[in-house]
Amino acid sequence: MTTIMIMQRMSVAMEYGVILKWLKNEGDKVKKGEPVVEIFGEKNEFELESPADGLLLKTLCDVNDEIPISEPIAIIGEKGEDIPDVTPKKLIDGAAAAPTATPVSSAQPTSTTKPTKPTTTLPGGRIKASPRAKKLAKEQGIDLAMIVGSGPEGRIVEKDVLGYKSTPFAAGDDRKVRKVEPLSPLRRTIARRMTQSSQKPHITMITEIDMSEVVELRKDINKRHEKKLGFRVSFNDIIVKAVADILERFPKFNATLSGNELHMFEDINIGVAMATETGLIVPTVNSANNKSITEIAQETKDMGKRAKTNDLTPEELTGSTFTVSNLGPFQVDLFIPVINPPEAAILALGQIKKKPVVIDDQTVIRSTMMASCAVDHRVLDGAPAGQFLLALKEYLESPFFMKV
Repeated sequence: MTTIMIMQRMSVAMEYGVILKWLKNEGDKVKKGEPVVEIFGEKNEFELESPADGLLLKTLCDVNDEIPISEPIAIIGEKGEDIPDVTPKKLIDGAAAAPTATPVSSAQPTSTTKPTKPTTTLPGGRIKASPRAKKLAKEQGIDLAMIVGSGPEGRIVEKDVLGYKSTPFAAGDDRKVRKVEPLSPLRRTIARRMTQSSQKPHITMITEIDMSEVVELRKDINKRHEKKLGFRVSFNDIIVKAVADILERFPKFNATLSGNELHMFEDINIGVAMATETGLIVPTVNSANNKSITEIAQETKDMGKRAKTNDLTPEELTGSTFTVSNLGPFQVDLFIPVINPPEAAILALGQIKKKPVVIDDQTVIRSTMMASCAVDHRVLDGAPAGQFLLALKEYLESPFFMKV
């Protein structure tokens, strides 16, 4: 009896997988547990293993196909067996194709990386568009992710696609193109996530924080612990700890909106945005409020190294409840962040630099940093966002009670 291999969910947030490389060819022998295909799922690469012994009778997907979770991708069986007539749905410009036939039998493949069992169904990054808009975009070779919808809740309608055709970058533009570079699977994921985020109403609060005491705290920590730890604590490590502590007082910021319910999490898991050569990823520091600054530093240093070699696990790339994005090392003073779905808020940080400030009518030189907090305006307003930033500002300006 044939066994149908399906696209496996490798993390809670994963809604589809991209076929990167078939490790076996049609007709090859495979053993149960043997890697058959490399996939890209939610910002990381994985190997899916054969669910049974036999021959790889048929591969149902091509390289670069985007396949939704639980859709068939290959058929395992014995020589001469009838091959079931099944076809997977594939994502086209962010929308799923027609439904597939019901499989005769299926088995969940295993993986060398143990998947996270989903606890709830999270909203995917699929783009809302009318059937006519999808059809027209497909005919014209237009990526729906590049279009801003004017329909209800940001839905893309036919006139939006027609309007996009008349822009300078639409089909028919006679300017010479130097190079065409397809988006990598990671960039496709980022594009879909950011499109999803842009459809939510954001509001952003900005404040300036005196980081002079944090500068002294960092010096003290590194003086006392650097030799023992083997690394230096960064400003971001201290800030992540401060954010985690403050979130204990602001549970609505450590939450996600599901339908008409705001789910506030008990665990405070901080996503730490990291830039890699292939794109932005957000590893997670779990239960950051229960960890010390040096514990957070050790964890982020380790994940940062493994991020560069694509060795992070699905668990380390999912489950964040609030994100911190720091562009200070790139000498950025201030930026407006985009919320990392399905979270309700994000904190953006600029560089720490010395400047003259007035304290008690005296001009003094202090180390300051700009911070901006974007929140989902459906569940949070300007006042609580301002209160959150004020609490964080006060904590960082007197940081010596933090757990080192």
